[in-house]
Amino acid sequence: MKNVLCCIGDITSEFQSKIANVISSEARRIGAAVMFCCNSSARDVNALFGAIEMHVVDIPDATRVDGVIVCPDTFGIDGMAEYITDYFQKEASCPIVSIRAFTEGVYNVIGDDYNSQTEMIEHFINEHHFTRIAYMAGRLDLEDGRLRLQAYLDTMKKYGLEVTEGMIYYGDYWRNRGNEAAEWFITKNRDLPQVVVCANDYMAVSLCDAFLHRGYRIPQDICVSGYDDLEEAQFQIPPLTTMHVPHSDMGKAAVHILKNIWEGKPQSETVRMQLSARFRNSCGCERDLNMVSFQRLYRDKENLQRAMHHSTYMNLEFEGSDTLAELMFSVYTYLKGKGLGEMYFCFCDEEERQNNVAEMAGKYTDHMILKAIVNDEGVTMLEERFERKDVLPESYYDYSVPLFLVSLHEKDYCFGYIAFRNLDLSESKYYMKNMIFSLISSLERIRIFEEVKSVSELREQSYIDALTSLPNRRAMEHTMKKLYERLERTGQCFCIVSIDLDGLKYINDTFGHVEGDTALIAFGEVLSHHSHPYGINARIGGDEFLALFPSEDESEALQWEKDVQAEIAEYNERSDKPYKLSASIGFYYCRKGMNMLACMREADKRMYQQKKTKKHARK
Repeated sequence: MKNVLCCIGDITSEFQSKIANVISSEARRIGAAVMFCCNSSARDVNALFGAIEMHVVDIPDATRVDGVIVCPDTFGIDGMAEYITDYFQKEASCPIVSIRAFTEGVYNVIGDDYNSQTEMIEHFINEHHFTRIAYMAGRLDLEDGRLRLQAYLDTMKKYGLEVTEGMIYYGDYWRNRGNEAAEWFITKNRDLPQVVVCANDYMAVSLCDAFLHRGYRIPQDICVSGYDDLEEAQFQIPPLTTMHVPHSDMGKAAVHILKNIWEGKPQSETVRMQLSARFRNSCGCERDLNMVSFQRLYRDKENLQRAMHHSTYMNLEFEGSDTLAELMFSVYTYLKGKGLGEMYFCFCDEEERQNNVAEMAGKYTDHMILKAIVNDEGVTMLEERFERKDVLPESYYDYSVPLFLVSLHEKDYCFGYIAFRNLDLSESKYYMKNMIFSLISSLERIRIFEEVKSVSELREQSYIDALTSLPNRRAMEHTMKKLYERLERTGQCFCIVSIDLDGLKYINDTFGHVEGDTALIAFGEVLSHHSHPYGINARIGGDEFLALFPSEDESEALQWEKDVQAEIAEYNERSDKPYKLSASIGFYYCRKGMNMLACMREADKRMYQQKKTKKHARK
């Protein structure tokens, strides 16, 4: 089986998620396995963040890759396109295909940028008879950006139209320059341009919004066009005139270039895809609104609103996690059923990094630790060490499903990475980015907390019952608060178990308080053996204990009680004490809309009913 590695940025964006799905399905169709190295843009963050992001390509073993596909104009990190190309040309002996952005020395699948941009500009000259045509350029470090700008300059010269300094604004293909560009075109020109031709849709949409915010109507006061024909361009009010790029065909072409090379078939180094103009309302070419597109827009809006609402509470839940296990359970709770597939949390081997923390802090270690697997079925906590170049331990390989690698790091400190196994990004794209950044924030907080050992120890002591070493009432209240807040946000119910050690007064009065303490310690050990990984067993005072754990099925509570009573019976069989250990147990499930204190009282009531039944049985 051939292995394809695709390097792509901001996988949650429209073009990237679409082309990733196309590459995945086409690779599977020809029997190839595909893995994606994904990064987030660092343009609005800082250089340290970007420096680690670009090294996500270091995770897999380049020598095991049979083909590489890169999407250079999606990276959003200065120098990443060059770094990736150089890296694979040095480390891998396989063909490399670049999509949308021409790259020297590799195979390319690109649009006919020069002629397509010329067609758009000539539309405004010949159909609208405009003479004041301005241009918002893209990234000039990429050939497509240079070709589109050159097409503008050549076409203006061909028709004898003047290009002044104020007619060109140099953007960067991203949507954060709209306001600055609008001010430029308004203030740098004596007469407002009749149209601004933009080198891509993201810049065009942001520019439209900026003009509208300043009171300019589109297209009545100024026209705007884009390039790419993203769905967002179709949804824009008014819909955006643009050049349609056949992204799906580009993804398929990239895979088939690799296939042809593998099979020894002739393959040209550059494949140019034909683009087609989409003339819509933003240039004054009246067209009926595409209602199908607006129905998709409405669905997207609903999905985004749900994701935003969900993410707010997810952030709160993540921030309330004090350990990695709690954080992983929060991931499961909030992302169950959200289409993220199976997630493998791989962390750097800290023991391996200890000898040179300063140098290694921002790098992946040669060995990684698979610490957790999260999917719709639940959380599995692990401690499996493996070589980073393997990406995952061998027992978890599944070549039939694409794997997406995303780095986990806080500025210059690398925690590791997540490997997502996912067939379709159509739903998960709404949640993925916010989840990753929330995770990073919580991991950094947990890391700092663990590093401050003295504070950690003091905090732990304040939560521990000195006699039994179980968590105390304060720890119980902290856990109950988190479980109840989670219940209110997600509907995940939890079980409250009220427990009393029977006959403690009799033991104290008959055998002395030392024996009473011994009985409490023994029962504490029993409870410690039956702690739920995401719950708590606490001594809340005297002979009173309380257990809390998330659960949907009352059979889990019944089994828990059965297991505890069985261990008590085993203790009594091997004990030489002149008394028997005994406990009364009652549980009640706290569900959404219920009063927490009322649920606790109901659990107490059931516990006392069992205690009462025992007393009657002894008579």
